[in-house]
Amino acid sequence: MPSTEMPKKLGSELERIVLDRIANNRLILPAMPAVPQRCLEILREPDFNVRKLVKELEAEPVLALLVVRAANAATFGRGAAMQALDQAVMRIGARSLKTLITEYAVNELFESSNRQIKEANRRVREHSLVVALLARDIAALIGNIEPDTSYLAGLLHDIGKPVLGAMILEIDRKLGRSTPGWIDSSGWTQIIESSHRKVGVAVATEWRLPDAITAAIRDCSDYDGADRTSVGNVVRLANALAKREGYTTGPTDAADIEAMIMVGMSMLGGDTSVVDRLVNNIGSRLPGA
Repeated sequence: MPSTEMPKKLGSELERIVLDRIANNRLILPAMPAVPQRCLEILREPDFNVRKLVKELEAEPVLALLVVRAANAATFGRGAAMQALDQAVMRIGARSLKTLITEYAVNELFESSNRQIKEANRRVREHSLVVALLARDIAALIGNIEPDTSYLAGLLHDIGKPVLGAMILEIDRKLGRSTPGWIDSSGWTQIIESSHRKVGVAVATEWRLPDAITAAIRDCSDYDGADRTSVGNVVRLANALAKREGYTTGPTDAADIEAMIMVGMSMLGGDTSVVDRLVNNIGSRLPGA
C-alpha cells in the first residue's frame, strides 16, 4: 500500500467513528469549568446576588482579576482604579459579565498538549476572535441587534473544531497510534470541516448557551431570510469578512466569499464604507498586535 494511502484511510475511519458517536448521542463533551458555570447560573437570575457571585469569583483568581481589569477599563478617565471585586461586578453589569465569563471558559477548549493540535487551535482561535470583534461592531452599526451576544456567537461559531480535534486525538490513542503527524493537513481539515458544526451545537446545548448563539453555530454557510437582522446573519457576514482578510482555518473560494459579503451587506443594510473601515483595522485589535 502506498504510504500516502494510510493517512486517507485512517482519516476516513476517524470520521466514521466521530459521526457514529454524534448520531448515537455518545459524544463525550467537555464540561464547562465549574466556577464559570456557577457564576453564569447566578447571573441567570434577574436580580443576581452580588455577594454570592463575588464568592465564586474569589475561588478563581485569574477570572476575578479579569473582572477587575474590565471594570477599570470601563471607568478609564473617570476616577481612581477600582480594586474591590464587588464594586467591579456592579460596574460591569450582568450582560458584560456573562460575556467575560463565557469567554474565559471557552479558552480552556483551545488548550492542547499536542503541538500540531495546538497550532491548529491557534488558527481557529484567531479566526474566531476576528469574527467575534467584527460581529460585535456590525451589530452595533446595524442597531437592534445585541452586540455582546453577537460577539459570543462569533467567538463560539467554530467551537466544534477544537473539541473535535481533542476527540480525534483521543480516538487516535485508542487506535494505538504512537507516531505524531500520521494524518496530513488535508485529511485533518476534511474531518474537522465535515463534522465540527454538529459537535459545536452539542457543546452549546450542553453549556446551555442562548438559542441565538446555538443557531449561529449550527450553520454559517446560509443566511436566514426569515430573520434578516438575526445574530446568526451578523456572524455569517463577519465570518465571510474575516476569511476575505486571510483569517481562515481551511480552504476558501474567493468568489463564494465575495458573494456571502454582498448578500450579507444587502440583508443587514449596513454601510459598506464603515464596515470596510472596521475590517481594515481588525488586525491591530488582536492580542499581541
